[in-house]
Parts: sequence; structure tokens; C-alpha cells
Amino acid sequence: NGKIITMPTVCPTMQQPICTNGRSAAKISDDDGCCPHYECRCVCSVWCGSHYLTFDGESYNFNENCSYYLVKEIIAKYNLTVVVNRDCDPSSSTFCPKVLTVTYKSFKVVLTQLMSSGIPTNVVFVNQQKIYPAYSNSVLRITSTDIITTLELQDISAKIVYSGSSFSIDLPYSLFEGNTEGQCGTCDNSQSNECRSPNGQVGSCSDTAGEWQVPHTPCVIPTTPPTPRTTSKPPHSTPPVFVPPGPFVTSCVFDTCNLGKNSCCSLEAYATECSNEGICIDWRNATNGLCEHKCPSNKVYMPCGPSVEPTCNNGYNTAYQTVASSNNTKEGCFCPHGTTLFNTVHDICVDTCGKTRFCRTLFCWLGETWTSDCQTCVCDKDSMSVQCEPVQCQSVQSPNCSEPGQQLVNNTVNCCTTQSCVTTTTPSGAGEISTTSESFTPGPCQECYCGPEMDPVTKLNIVICKPVVCNENCSAGYEYQTEPGKCCGTCVQMDCIFTTPDNVTVHVIEVSTAANSE
Repeated sequence: NGKIITMPTVCPTMQQPICTNGRSAAKISDDDGCCPHYECRCVCSVWCGSHYLTFDGESYNFNENCSYYLVKEIIAKYNLTVVVNRDCDPSSSTFCPKVLTVTYKSFKVVLTQLMSSGIPTNVVFVNQQKIYPAYSNSVLRITSTDIITTLELQDISAKIVYSGSSFSIDLPYSLFEGNTEGQCGTCDNSQSNECRSPNGQVGSCSDTAGEWQVPHTPCVIPTTPPTPRTTSKPPHSTPPVFVPPGPFVTSCVFDTCNLGKNSCCSLEAYATECSNEGICIDWRNATNGLCEHKCPSNKVYMPCGPSVEPTCNNGYNTAYQTVASSNNTKEGCFCPHGTTLFNTVHDICVDTCGKTRFCRTLFCWLGETWTSDCQTCVCDKDSMSVQCEPVQCQSVQSPNCSEPGQQLVNNTVNCCTTQSCVTTTTPSGAGEISTTSESFTPGPCQECYCGPEMDPVTKLNIVICKPVVCNENCSAGYEYQTEPGKCCGTCVQMDCIFTTPDNVTVHVIEVSTAANSE
């Protein structure tokens, strides 16, 4: 009857499920935000290179060096895959970080580490282009310190956290329930079918893990001894906690007692998992320097630093810091108190932002490109900073400078080096210099040779040319005559020449003239 009646929505009683992975269930809001519910979370963790904890809490050890599917959809709904492989630095056999390749929609994100001043540092590539977090687009959001990198797939609420010694994959249960396979197992809150082969046959995780090798990738026999499978299942009677420590304690004891390794990577992996839940642990100070993280000389270590470090760029700070949660801290190397990071590309700390500029004199628009000092520069819209790379020059085949007097010379044109054939000449000894990229041909009736003096401009020896001197003296009865197209003529016989029988007297007789011979 024209009246609007408002009644509160009646929500069903919320019940927290028991999660087989031992983690506390997450409180999830529905589409209209009225009736939240609880659901288990699918979190898979890998640490110390060989210790795995699946989505549903099954722990095992696996140590092979090739590419494997960590996460793969059974039925493709979101086109998400996560692949792990080990990338060894050819110059250092001891530096072999694990590499995560996350493929989602049209994006391929590679999370890895590179050595910087002797310190392993996280780096990120998006579609083969190196980016400098923080970074975001309509699909991805990436934040990073030098130790921990966080990749968020915003539209499906998935999160991948990476460090060189550990990483974790956090997927929403409601979107991926029963639809994952690979080394991380099946996300369905059941350990009975957790690990299976690509053909669907269920088996032990340590046995099926090797079957998830990415096709056409070679395997390397590991140099470390194989590690036996271990299992850590939290009992259901134990109240759930944010991150059950059991598997990490087991791996710590095993690595220390059986392999002679230190316990740092297990401790770091567990502390990182706690950090992902918003709980910061200042654990490195409790190891008496055993697990110390060394920072560059211009940075200081913080166990609970900001996930997005502020910079001198206010636009960058506004775009990325406002999204970062206040309790979302990460460990890493940061600028000391009283200084500010200039930007994420030029990783330096400044006392006053206004005193340092890396841009050109004029302000630039986001996306603008220009060339300066043989550098192609762009005002990057993601890091909001100027990024420059050397001008890319096309490969040009060198000319053939095999003609006499030719030498190959490098010339710089528009920042790119070109090569040409150069010849220097001094025609007729006059001291003139002639330069060409063409073949050198001496002037008419000249003799040329490479002289001892060097031209100060081309730095090539000077070619000296002189007129050809012809011998015009002919014997009796011969006459010197020139020939067309030739520098020197020849002696042509014009008279008859008669030699007496005793070879003593020679007579020259003109043509048609009689002569007496005694």
C-alpha cells in the first residue's frame, strides 16, 4: 500500500568448520555483506628447498631440480597455474634460488632472486619485463622488500608470498574447492585424497610429486641425499591456531640433525607464515647472529618494516600505501630513520627529497618516452619514476674493406656505431687527403704506396702517389711512341737493322734505301 517495510536479514548460525590443515577458519562475507560465514583456507607452503605442506596439511619432502606444477586447475575456470623450478647462477654453484612462475589470465609473473652486491635480492618480472614493486594493474598487485615479495590476484582473492628460501600459496576455498592438483594437493579439506598423479590415481605425496614435472623440462640428479617422507598432522582435538608450528619444527630438527644444516630457513619460513597472518616475530635476534640478514651499507634491517616503504614520490605513496594494512608488516632492509627512499628504481636513501632529482629538467608525463645521452627513457606509470636503458642499435653487417689502401673505421651516428671503409691519399705528393667508403683507384699514370706518416684525423697511414716516369730512350733504328690508354709508350722499330757476319758492325738502313756491305 505504498509503504516500504524494512526488516533485518535473518542469518543462519555460523559454525566454524574443523580444518584438516590445522589453521583457523577464515571469516568470509557474502556478496551483500549481510551474513558472513566461515570457511577453511587452502594454504600450501614450501621451504628450505625440499619441505612441502599441502593445502590440507599433509607434509612431505621432495628434492628434485626441474620444473613442476605446484598448482594446476583440474577444470580450467580461472586459468591459474603455479610452477616451481630451481635456477642456478652459472657463476656460483652455491646460489640456486627457487623460482616461482605464476600464470593468470594474460599475465606471467616470475618471482626469483638475483645477487646484488653479494646479497640475494628479490626481483619480479611481469610478462618478461622487470618491474619495481610496488606495482599494480587491474588484475595484479605486487609489494616487496628485499626479502619478501607478495603477489595478490585481486579479483579472485589469491595471494602468493615468496622469499628465496620459502614461499606460500593462499587460495580461497570457495573458488578452488576440489579443483586443484599438483604438488600442493587437492583443496577440499580432506587428506584422504590429498595427493594424486596426473592420471587421477591417489598416492603418497612424496611418490606423486615427481609426476607433476612440466613437459619438456630436463631434470638434474640432486647432489644432496634424498630426504625421507615425514608427516605432521595436527589432531582435531587441538584448538586451531593461525599457523601450526609442527611441520616447521619437524623440518628444523631433521635438517639440523640429519643433514647438518642450520635451522634458519625453517625459522624464516614459519616467521613469514606468521607475518602473512599479521603477526610479526623479531626472531633473528634470538639466534645469536646465526640467522643474521645482512643489508647494504645504506640500509638497516627491520623485522617488522612496512610492506610498502614510503618514497619521495607522493603520488606513489598515495597509490600504494593507503591500500597496505597497518598490521601487514614484512621484514627486510629499509632506509634508516631520518631518511627516505628516493624511489623503487633508484634504490638510494636521501635526507631531503627536494635536493635530489633523477628526472630531466622538465617534468614528464606518465608514459612519456624520450632519448637523452644515448639512453631511451620512459616515465614509468607503475613505479612513477624515470627508467632509462641504452639505445637499442640494429645489427649491421661490416663492409668488405679488402681493396688496396682500405681500412675499417667505426663511426657513431645517432648513438649507434656504424662501420665504413676509409682510404687516405696524397695525390701527386701534394699532401691532400681523400676519404671515401668506396674503392680507391690511383690517378692516371701514378704509382702509389702506403707511406710511413699517419693522418691525424683518420689515424691511418697516408697513401703517397707519384707520376710514373717513362723511359723514352730507344736504340738506333727504334722510335719511342705512346700508346692510348697506357702511361708509357714503347720503342717501335722504324729502320732496317743489319749486322755483319762477324757480329762486329751493325748497320741501320732506312726503309727503301740501298746499302753496300764489305
